Amino acid sequence: MATSDRLKIRSFISLPISDQVRDILRKTINEIDGVIQDKIRWVRPEGIHLTLKFMGDINTDKIDALLLLLPEVATEVTPFELTLSELGCFPNNRRPRVLWAGVKGDLSTLQNLHLAVDNVVEKVGLPRERRGFSPHLTLGRVRRNISEREVDQIGQIIGLTSLPNTPSWTNQTVDLMRTELDPEGSRHYLVGSFPMLS
Repeated sequence: MATSDRLKIRSFISLPISDQVRDILRKTINEIDGVIQDKIRWVRPEGIHLTLKFMGDINTDKIDALLLLLPEVATEVTPFELTLSELGCFPNNRRPRVLWAGVKGDLSTLQNLHLAVDNVVEKVGLPRERRGFSPHLTLGRVRRNISEREVDQIGQIIGLTSLPNTPSWTNQTVDLMRTELDPEGSRHYLVGSFPMLS
């Protein structure tokens, strides 16, 4: 492994979710998996989060810079509430590739926080987000080696599955995370957690 590779860390900035919401999503995943049967590579429930900015493999000096800059971003935001909305797929239910749970609530504050995070990431020399921000919790990815009929079935099941009414959760921190990949999927580890203005 080259020296430059060792100095890079796969990273993202996110908001955590509550344990109660995580349990609801775990049950939903189990219910869908019971019908779909091993056609989706699910995210570990403990790893579900709301991504504000995925940065990929970045140099450790950028991590150090973000550890200094993110506290200021967090303290410019008052804690705000979100709750689960519906299930969906990217790019759509006819061609599902990524399965997600949507969120609703104080989306205006969430959007402003995303823009502030994007500004900070640009300050450390990383590109701004080119796509529009579509807040969601990734639940799983459709396996590539399945038939078109099975892909259609997944889209139909997601379209017919509703999330139960869930309590809202209060977002109180902005988290800088690192990811390690293993054969069973990604594992996420906290690098720094920055409290919002209370």
